This record gives sequence, C-alpha cells and structure tokens, in this order.
Amino acid sequence: MTTHGCTRRRLTGLDAWRIGPCGIGVLLPMCAICQPSPDPASNEEALSEIVVTARKFEERVQDIPMSVQVLSAEFLDKADTTRLFDLQFNVPGLVVSNLGLFGAGFSLRGLGDQGGNEQTVASHLNGVYLGNANLAIARLFDLERIEVLKGPQGTLYGRNSTGGSMNFITRSAHDEFSADIETAYGSFSTVRAQGHVNLPFEKAALRLAFIGSEGDGYIRNSVDDRQFGENDFWGLRGSLRFNLSDRLSLDLTAQTVSDDGASDELWSPQPQFLVNPRDIRLTTVTLVDPYLLTDTDVVSANLDYEFGFGHFRSITGYAGSNVSDRDDCAGSPDLQGCVRGTTSTRHEQWSQEFQLASGDEAHIAWLLGANYFSVDTATDWYLLVPLANPIPLRDLFGTTEETAIAVFGQAIVPISDRWSLTGGLRFSNDEQSATSIGSGVQDSPTLKTAEDDWNNVSWRIDLEFRPTDEMLLYASVATGFKSGGYTIFVLPDGNLDDFNSEDLIAYEAGIKSEWLERRLSFNSAVFFYDYQDMQVATLTFLGGRLISEVDNAAKAEIYGIDADSRWQLNERLTFSAGLVWIPKREFVEFFDDRPNDTISGNKLRRAPEFTSTVAMDYEFPLRDIGRLSSRVEYNYRSGFFFSKENTPEFSQDHFSLLNVLLNFESMSETWYVFASARNLTKQDYFTQVLIQSSPGYPDTYEIGFGYRF
Repeated sequence: MTTHGCTRRRLTGLDAWRIGPCGIGVLLPMCAICQPSPDPASNEEALSEIVVTARKFEERVQDIPMSVQVLSAEFLDKADTTRLFDLQFNVPGLVVSNLGLFGAGFSLRGLGDQGGNEQTVASHLNGVYLGNANLAIARLFDLERIEVLKGPQGTLYGRNSTGGSMNFITRSAHDEFSADIETAYGSFSTVRAQGHVNLPFEKAALRLAFIGSEGDGYIRNSVDDRQFGENDFWGLRGSLRFNLSDRLSLDLTAQTVSDDGASDELWSPQPQFLVNPRDIRLTTVTLVDPYLLTDTDVVSANLDYEFGFGHFRSITGYAGSNVSDRDDCAGSPDLQGCVRGTTSTRHEQWSQEFQLASGDEAHIAWLLGANYFSVDTATDWYLLVPLANPIPLRDLFGTTEETAIAVFGQAIVPISDRWSLTGGLRFSNDEQSATSIGSGVQDSPTLKTAEDDWNNVSWRIDLEFRPTDEMLLYASVATGFKSGGYTIFVLPDGNLDDFNSEDLIAYEAGIKSEWLERRLSFNSAVFFYDYQDMQVATLTFLGGRLISEVDNAAKAEIYGIDADSRWQLNERLTFSAGLVWIPKREFVEFFDDRPNDTISGNKLRRAPEFTSTVAMDYEFPLRDIGRLSSRVEYNYRSGFFFSKENTPEFSQDHFSLLNVLLNFESMSETWYVFASARNLTKQDYFTQVLIQSSPGYPDTYEIGFGYRF
C-alpha cells in the first residue's frame, strides 16, 4: 500500500546507526515546511533510509506514528559490545540493572519492573517472545538491528509489554557467499573472537555465526587474589533459509549461549559497607566457591507465504534457560555469612503465532493474528542467613506453569491523502499455577498449590496527519496489560505470595520530520502514562525472617518528553543526539498491608529524570589506502533510586560516560583494524544497589583486527 509520503517495501540494508522519535517541533525553522520534496536517491548526503518491522510489516521508521529507535547493524558492528548493560546508554530512557541470577531489571521511559514475574519491557528474538530476563540479556552477536518500541505494545506483541518492546533481529542466511572473522584484545586480559560464514545452495542458504570471550574480572577481592565479573562466554547460531517457491520461504534458526563469566554477578556489598568507599570495585567475598552459570537456547521456525491478496506468517518458537548459582549475599553487617543460590532454575517455553496481513497494494493495511504461549519453570532455592538463624531460611523446590492465548488485529485506514487512522484490538487470556515445598524455616513442609487466570482487552488508536511529505504529526492512545501471578515463596500466613494484574493507559503526541533535503531528521514526542494496580515488590527483614512479597499497591503517573535528532552535515560528518526528560515519575497512591509503609509521592525505581546521548561520527578517506572512521559519544544519566522507599543508600547519583571508537578499513574492504576506549572520564557508577551492589565497568580499552573472505 502506498499513502502520501509512505511506501511499504521489501527490507533493505540498514546503514544509519540509530534514529528515534523525539525533539521539540517548535524549535524547527517553520519556513522549511514550504521546501519542495527532494528525491532522496539523488542526494548523496541524505540520511540513509531505515526500514523496520515494528508494526509487523516493513515500513520506514519515519512513517510510523509511534516512538521507535533503531540500533543498526553498522552501529552494532562498530560498537563491538555484546551486553545490553553497555548498549542501554545509546537508547535514551532505557535503564538496564543487573540482578545477578535473576537476570536484569528493565525500565523504559520510567516504565520498569517494579515487581511481578513478567518483564514490563518485553523482548523478542526474530519474533519469538523471550519470557524471562536471563533470555533477554543473553550475549548479542551477528545482529541485523535492534528495534526499541517505546510505550505499551499490547495489540501486536507477545504478552505483558506494558513498557515497550526490544526486538532483536539476527542476520539471516542469504544467496551470496560471505565469511569473516574478528579477534580483539582488551582490558583485564580479555580475548574475544567472533565471525560467520554464509553458504548459498540451490534454493537454500546456511549461515553460521559464533562468538567467544575469556578474560579476568574487573572486581577485585580484598581477602585474596580472586577476581569476579570476568567476560567469559561463548555463543553459536545457525540460520537456514529455504526458498521453497516464489511465494513460500522457511527460516530456521537455532542459538545457544553459555555464560560462565558471572554475568556481572552482584559480588559487592552495599556501597556504605565497602572496604574502601573510594574503590567501588574492591569487594569482600569470603565464600570459597561462588559461581553463576547461565545457559540459554532459542530455536525458531518462521514460515512465510505470499497470497494474491496478502501474506501469511507462522512463527514457532522454543526458548529455554538454565541458571546455577551460589553467591555471597553478605551485603550488610546483619547479613554476614549469607549464602544463597540455586543448583538449577530451569525455564522452558513454547510459542506459536499466526499472522495474516494485507498485501502491499491494499488500500487498507490490516493484520490479524493469534498467539499461544506456554512456559514451565522449576526452581530449587537456598538461602542461609547465619546471624538470623543457623537453619536455612529457604531450602525449597517450586514450580510455576503459565499458559497465555491471545487474538489480535490492527488496521490502518486512510481518511484522505494526508490523514489516516490506525486501530488495534487484542483479547488475552492468561492462566498460571504454582507449587512450593521445602524444609527451610520460612518454607512449607507440605505441598502448597495455587492457580488463577486473568482476562484482558487491550486496544490502540493512532491518528496521523501529513502536512508535507517530510513531516508526520500523530496522536495515540493505547492500553497495556501485565497479568497477575504467584511466586514460589510462602508468606507468614501460610499461603503462596499472589498478586493481581496491572493496567496502563498511555497517551502520546508527536512529530516526525525530515529537513534540508533529508539530511536532518528531527522528531519529538510528549507522553503521559497512567498506571493502575501496579505490581510492586517489597523486601523486608523482620524477626529473623527475610520476606519477599509482591503487592498491587500503587497508582503511578509518568509524563515527559522524548527527543531525538540526526544531522548529516556532509558525506563525512554526522551529528546525533537524543534526550528523554521525565519530570514526573512517581507513585501517586501507594498502600499495602504493612504499617507505616505508605510511600505516595516517592519516585519509581530505575527512573532517572534525564537521560541523554550526543555523538559525532566522522569518516576520512585515505587516498589509495582505505578509510578511517571515528565516533565520539557522550552519555549522561541523572540520579535515580533502586528502591521504592527512595532510600539514599540505595540510589545512584548522576554520572556521564565518554566513549571513543576508531576504525580503519582497507581500500579493498577485506580487512580492518579497530580500537575503542570507554568511560574515559573514569566515572564510578552502579547498575544495581540493594542487598548487594553491582559496580559498572571502569575505563576499558580494546584493539582488534578483522578479515572478510
């Protein structure tokens, strides 16, 4: 379908490193509205076109009436980072906190994991929903792009995506031979190698990709010479494409990642109890054999068939994670000697989604779909706090089973050449059951069981207007839903901890625009989120008992501005900047059943007021030799809290990071060398502070070499 200034087409290569909604439209010179529409193909200095599948069909990111930011293959290759803990600083508004064996806590525009079992910000790999945080933060390699969708995506995506969705799209097999290998050496004696080979066959192609790293840890121990937080991991992926006919194709992908580098485990005590408060990466671990091992697997089968009137897609997925952990949880004096862990926490999920979409030339673009999701989790959990009780507080085995079924649809209806209306609807049914039995002080010696279900109708309405071919104005209202559930922990009343669903309604209005013959993009969005029955986790230590509980205790409100711009000054020089400002991000009402625990007015966890990034990319051709490129980026984040009580000890002050990336590529484009320096200002910061803390990386350096066959 072709509308005014908007054409959906086959996916092409993505050259720009990032773009997203944002900016303040009134700052633009309004006379530019009267500029004639340029032909971007004739302008060599125009910004590269970015095509995404955020709404499950291919379209330019500038034509989507929602906030979308993209990290492209080119940027990811140059960044050479495998961790979301690092990439978060390139996405204003995104906060990723290290939770050790629990994976990570995510927040996007202040919408974060305040409590509950599911992720507020959903993650997908090649269309497969990743149902737990350890799957979501698996090491990244050989990616085509990362799409970050901001705000609730309930009408089209998976389940429980109230805060947004991060879509990871891997490079697929194609019909030309290619291969490369890259090696690097960096700080803490870390050696990294990665590469791929793509083999074409008649009506088929195979792509194999790998990555591996090994080194020393960046966290030192004060009682012996051990180091923690090492970058030790490996990953493999195989992708097989079958072109069964002109209309039918099948993509099979299997990925496995093994991470025994502690995934930045929470090895450090709370900051006020560090051995040397000026050295946040010097810890005190007395446990003889601590470890954290995480294995993840994702398998998918995507079948595409093109009808005369539309497209059919089937996405079948399996994902599993297994975590083994034993760690020193003595983060404060009253936890001295604390040991916790799991010999195995296994997560296994299956999903099936069917989509039927209109053809490219349809006057009304529509999509219908159905989704099935099933997950089983089994956990053995151990917790010993000797000062509270010589007997383990927890020594239990628990399981949860979840099943979710949904049907959804969305349509884009042109009202005129310049106006269009989008409507989406989703019906969801979630069921969950849990069991728990154990011999710990706080466990139940008899089997405890519980089950419940939740139903929801989510919807979305977008109105868009195009005053010119280079400008899109839009307003949207959308709802989000995160199902209720159970934890495997028995409360003092003898029942399993349970909580209900939470609901969100989100309002957004924005502008997307291109200027100066499409050499400048300038986008902005204002947003308001209204939360009801927010799931909030509480951790208390009372009477020798460590009690973890989730309550539907809060109403919350968030509003702010999301701004982003990119300017290609000439063929060599590009500037980019992004900002998210959230002046309000607080509990407007908070009540639970604990006395003196009303915290209305407190700030939400992992919700800084300001996050921003500024970058300059410069390319310098060296005649008859090759091309030198550089990138300098500055990232800033204001202070925020890690606890709902807004305890100063559990907070992070404002900080900034300065990174420099250099790359030289030969004239033949067959080999290249690169170097990177991160955190050049040597900032101290934490990615998590609660019972334990996780310090961020210090200044780090890496040099490397790559060869393309």
